[in-house]
Order: sequence, then C-alpha cells, then structure tokens
Amino acid sequence: MKDCYKIGIIGYTGMVGQELTRIFETGAYGILDLEKVKVEIAYKRNSKEEFGKLEDCDVVYLATKDQASLDSVSDVLNAGCRVIDMSGAFRLDKEKFEKWYGIEHTQPELFEKAVYGMPALNRDKIKDAVLVANPGCYATSVILALNPIRDMVEGEATVVSTSGNSGARKSVEEVSDDWAYSYGHKHKHVPEMAMYSGVEVNFTPVVLRSVFKGINTNIRVKLCADLAKLPAKDAAEKLESAIKNAYTSADGVYVVRDSKEVSYGTKFVNDTNNMCIKVNVEDGYAYINSCIDNLGKGAASQAVQNFKIMCGLE
Repeated sequence: MKDCYKIGIIGYTGMVGQELTRIFETGAYGILDLEKVKVEIAYKRNSKEEFGKLEDCDVVYLATKDQASLDSVSDVLNAGCRVIDMSGAFRLDKEKFEKWYGIEHTQPELFEKAVYGMPALNRDKIKDAVLVANPGCYATSVILALNPIRDMVEGEATVVSTSGNSGARKSVEEVSDDWAYSYGHKHKHVPEMAMYSGVEVNFTPVVLRSVFKGINTNIRVKLCADLAKLPAKDAAEKLESAIKNAYTSADGVYVVRDSKEVSYGTKFVNDTNNMCIKVNVEDGYAYINSCIDNLGKGAASQAVQNFKIMCGLE
C-alpha cells in the first residue's frame, strides 16, 4: 500500500468529472482520506490543457461519453494505469452495447478485463481489476434493490424513477417541467438492470427539471407463489431481511420504514454514498422504493469507492 495514490481524470469538465474532482479536492461525501490521494492529471477530452503525466497515475477515470471512452481506454491502459470508466462502454457485452447504445464497439477484446464496478456485488473482483465499468445511476437504484430478492419474485418488474436535472448534465430550471422519456424498454440502462439484478424490467425515467439531484425509484413486481401465500406483513419482512442480509455496512444500503417522526426520501441520501430502501407488500405484489444521490452513489462516490477497493484503502 502506498502513502499516496495519484489520480487522473479525463473529462473533468463534465458533470460527473466535476463531482469526482470535488470529492478528491474537498473530501465531499466523507468517504476519502485526502492525504492518501493526489490529482496528478486532469484534462478535457482532445485537449492539451493538462498537468502532470499520465504514466505517473495509479488510477485514471474516464469521465467521458461512450465513444470517447472507447477512443481513450487503450492509451490509458497502455500507459500502465488502471481505469475506472464512467460511461456505458464496458457494462454490457458487445452485442447488447451496440444494440442499446447505437455505437460500434471498437474495443471488444477488453471485455475480458472489464469488471462491473458495483462494490456490493463484485468487491473481490474489483480489487484486482485493471478496467472497472462504473454502473449507471438509474441501474444502481434498481439492481441493489432487486438483486437480493431475485429468487423471491417472478415476471417483469415495472420501474418508475425520478431524477434531478443534473442527471441530464443540466442546471435547475426555475419553472417545473417533469419530463418522462425513453419509457418501456427503450432506456439504455434497461439491459444493465436486468443483467445484474436477475429480474427483467420495464422502465420509465422522469426528469424533475426543477430539482438538482437525487433518484427516487419505485418498483412493482409480483411475488413468487410461496411468498404470495403469506400474510402481507410476513412477506414484506422476508423481503426486508433478504435485502439487509445481502449487504454489509461498507455497502451503505439501508432498509428503512417511514414513521410519524420521519418519512425517508432523497434528502436522506443526497451528498452521501448511501441508499435507503423501503418495502411494502399488497395483493401479491412487492412495492419497493429506493433512493440514491444520482451524482454520488449513482456515479462519482461509487466510483471513488471502487478506487479505494482497487488500492486497498477501503
């Protein structure tokens, strides 16, 4: 273990790149010892505006869009750096990527090296990975909620998620305009959700243009026959237990219940690397609510957690 690790951020001017920079410079989210890291190099894609040397970096973030990540990843790996890619370039396989992202995958040989960067599922693989594919924000909110109960439900899950406008790389708008898009089976996170949760999904994302950040995901899925026979309270408790037992304190996933004193929503997870999950059962269906910070656990803070695992700092 080194005394200090050097970080590179390619695409630091984008929304996620800015959030990564904020974490490494200020210790935002409270998950990082700043004495252990140094941002050695940061630059815009296709720009000569930089400092430091790529070869000196231990880990380099590709905070770039899918095509830009494909164009950059080999150069960074060949420089001897380990990579955390923030795009969708290595989350799926070649066939699924080209179908859902509409881009030719020019680095298919790297799929063998790529590890899906969800610490709660792949911590041991992330430790030794040279290329980590950081998960999508919406996908994170769905996978962590459904994966532990995949054998306790059946059929396709219906998912509706709201997100702050920062997910669209935009600032808050003064006039509210809540906008649904790519609904059904169109959003590029749908195959990612299904692949890593083990549950097929249909999905409606809704952007809250007057809200800056936070994802609130709501899932409706049919219970398996054995669970559906139980009283709703008992079935809900079994689902809650399965989710609780799937995670450790390092994962920051908490099963919560609303009460007269508190109602859990995005304000409890924004600016943290945490996730809160609520479970309800009614008429043979599970209704699951999960909340995360889309810029944090849905992107930058989970990516910093991956860095810590890769460097033995967690």
